[in-house]
Amino acid sequence: MEARMTVHHQQGTRHFVCTAGEPVAPLLRDAGLLPLPCGLGKCGKCLIYADTAPTDEERSLLGERRLAAGLRLACHTRARDGLEITVPHAGALKVLTQYADMDYVREPLVRRVPLAVGEATLEDQRSDVQRLLTAAQAGGHELTLEELTALPAQLRSGEALAALLHGEKLLGLRPQGTSHALIVDIGTTTVAALLADLDGQRIVAALGERNAQSPYGADVISRIHREMEWEKAGRQGSNPLQAAICRQIDDMLQRLLAESGIQDVDMLSLTGNTTMLHLLCGLPGEHISKAPFIPVTLEPMCLPAQRLGIRSAGRCFLMPGISSYIGADIVASLLAADAHHPQEPFLLVDLGTNAETVLYADGKLLACSAAAGPCFEGATLSCGMAGQDGAIDAVEADAAQGLRFSTIGGAPAQGICGSGVLDALALLLDAGCVDETGRLEAGDSPLGRRIRDDALLLTETVRFTQRDIREVQLAKAAVRAGMEILLQEAGLRHEDVRRLYLAGGFGSAMRPRSAARIGLIPAGLEQRVHVLGNAASFGALRYVSEKGAQAAAAELIRQTRYIELSAHGGFSESYVEQMIFPAA
Repeated sequence: MEARMTVHHQQGTRHFVCTAGEPVAPLLRDAGLLPLPCGLGKCGKCLIYADTAPTDEERSLLGERRLAAGLRLACHTRARDGLEITVPHAGALKVLTQYADMDYVREPLVRRVPLAVGEATLEDQRSDVQRLLTAAQAGGHELTLEELTALPAQLRSGEALAALLHGEKLLGLRPQGTSHALIVDIGTTTVAALLADLDGQRIVAALGERNAQSPYGADVISRIHREMEWEKAGRQGSNPLQAAICRQIDDMLQRLLAESGIQDVDMLSLTGNTTMLHLLCGLPGEHISKAPFIPVTLEPMCLPAQRLGIRSAGRCFLMPGISSYIGADIVASLLAADAHHPQEPFLLVDLGTNAETVLYADGKLLACSAAAGPCFEGATLSCGMAGQDGAIDAVEADAAQGLRFSTIGGAPAQGICGSGVLDALALLLDAGCVDETGRLEAGDSPLGRRIRDDALLLTETVRFTQRDIREVQLAKAAVRAGMEILLQEAGLRHEDVRRLYLAGGFGSAMRPRSAARIGLIPAGLEQRVHVLGNAASFGALRYVSEKGAQAAAAELIRQTRYIELSAHGGFSESYVEQMIFPAA
């Protein structure tokens, strides 16, 4: 039986025809209207407004107050004829585009070289391509048929031209002028795009957005499973995950070009974790998701942007990775941390769903990936949310009220994001309201009186529960155990580590003191924290603009030993030890 539904969302209203009784969540996801953080109906985050009878699961996850307001969960809502659904407006994510810059020797991977092509004569009847290669001092070319078709008119137009050279290869022609590159960090949650002026050594414009693949799952495994479903369905239509991210990068490029008045970029530098780059290229990710975790490729790639549906005559340079779970984004972060130059021992940590950690000592690197889950991004917490307007991002002690907090954008509190979660838990530990095992207890202090029904009440509607504490406890134990295994393998102590580099949005936002208080990072290292910001973007910029950066990246990968924590004999013991919160 057919069901006709109406869906109201931020951009307008859409009408759908589907089968009565089927879940509405996949329909909303495939239309790009609603992210499904877990896709299993367990996280309570796929919120919609609908006039339906609540299920037992919705009563448990949402509570009577939110149910009375009309909120329901898409994963538990079934289609019926005449059903009207409203998708709540989700504020824009706070996407980190800034990074800690440092000086380096510039030499762009693609060079723009001014040309003076001699005219053809009866005495010199060489082809246009031969005369062009001579003028550019190039050993060959990769011009497309379309570019070859336009070549005679270009050479005879009288316009001042420049050759785009990659090594000795001629990639194309451009008008003489400034060289630009698009730098893209494809994160699981967000995508950051920077338009860089390679001659002036500056960022012209930047954009940050939620990853357009988010409706297909909050983590890489969910997205791989979605891709596998498409494969099993006989590859009907284009790959939805590849189409989503390629379309998004193209859209971001066109907006940045329009904003800055630039015609095109000479190249694009793309980085991301191994799964994100597989999905970008349409490579199957199935074997990344299961032991022994084998990707299709970890090698660097060079592709015409148009092969990915990106409207640019430039080439896309995809950075190389180390393993299925230590990807090109970590190689980029190592470049950003100057790991290709000698320095004292350091730890580099990118805290996310998979917390990647690298230990550098004496020119050698050890790396691991800990499955922290989406806890630090709020996906599995009762009132957790991503970093967007209304998210509680900082919590402090208050003598009278027990606590005070700030929100992103100064908006009314709607939930709590990762940095606020660490602050809240550190505050509870300081006050003795959470013991070393993670047990939450009310008390007579102002903070203790805010604890009711196994939850700290930040507001009447935003709670940090006993279950949330357990989620953070599991995540921080996995991350910290990974650090300890690397130090143990290298024979180093905490005090031997001279710097702790934090990469990514969460690492940049969190307070080192709170991270040390809950045991996420070793005590004492909070004084040695260096925030890199969007290290992946800066490293991707260096990859295409620093002299010798490609060789340096290859050498960093060669010097890195990846440790699979699930196969390490000491990981389970260390994980259990790190479940305990540090004493005051």
